[in-house]
Amino acid sequence: MTETIEILMATYNGEAFLREQMDSILCQTDGGWHLTVSDDGSEDGTGEILREYEEAYPGKIRRISAGKRFGNARDQFFFLSGQCPANWRMFCDQDDTWEKEKVAKFRRAMEEAEASFGAETPLLVFCDQTPADEHLTPLAPSLMRYQKQYFNSFDYRSILMQNVVTGGAMAVNRPLSRLALEGAGKDIKGRILMHDWWMAAAAARFGRIVYLDEPLGTYRQHGENAVGAKHVGSAEYRRDRLGKLEEVRETIRRKKEQAACFREVYRDKLTGEDVLFLEGFEKEKSGIGFYLKYGGLIHGAERKIGFALLG
Repeated sequence: MTETIEILMATYNGEAFLREQMDSILCQTDGGWHLTVSDDGSEDGTGEILREYEEAYPGKIRRISAGKRFGNARDQFFFLSGQCPANWRMFCDQDDTWEKEKVAKFRRAMEEAEASFGAETPLLVFCDQTPADEHLTPLAPSLMRYQKQYFNSFDYRSILMQNVVTGGAMAVNRPLSRLALEGAGKDIKGRILMHDWWMAAAAARFGRIVYLDEPLGTYRQHGENAVGAKHVGSAEYRRDRLGKLEEVRETIRRKKEQAACFREVYRDKLTGEDVLFLEGFEKEKSGIGFYLKYGGLIHGAERKIGFALLG
């Protein structure tokens, strides 16, 4: 029996690009998927579009509601994860598009990962994407290279300092979802930055991450992205960072809070070496010694300098 892959989509005021994304899912060569959508109180035509597709494909698409507003994608995707009965689940943004082989290639990767590492191992699979403008004109051939992100190995410490996994390009299995939701349920102060970031760190520390080094979707940039692609290393990026040092400092502070949350949530699963790193990173100023020791885990000279000076 073919394992159903549940696609989880969070929407909010997404009418401008939603149809293109829905159609790209319907065009998948692997039809063994089901789509569950949660809308966060859209005030445009998003609800009508979703209703149209749900009625047209009743066995493939369903809408669910938490009965409340989330106000952010993180909590909405954690809600969707908690409502998902499938063993494998892919995450989907409302404004991207998927290549027609994406589901098929993710299925193959999940099957191979479970065969290699065991079905009870927390697993995360993610792929590269093509960053594009709002008209889907490519900005670069590779998001990972555009953002100067490493992908030859995955260390949870590196991920806590700089996430490399984009939610709309990832899939997880039930053991990882269960582990991540354990953390989300204990995060009473909202210290988890994003669902993908948290799941990636948990997978890197307690399970496995598999990377598919090919763009299997288009990551659309349109000014309203929750996170967005960054051309790290460009003169424009450097000028922007220099002009927003307080914003950079605040981002580093929030990364430290998330690391503290990770230590608190998973304390019974961590080693003494883990705790040493996390407690050092949590400090308001970790110090030059800390970054000399762990600097090799930070992607790119710009980020290393930022951490050393501001965190």
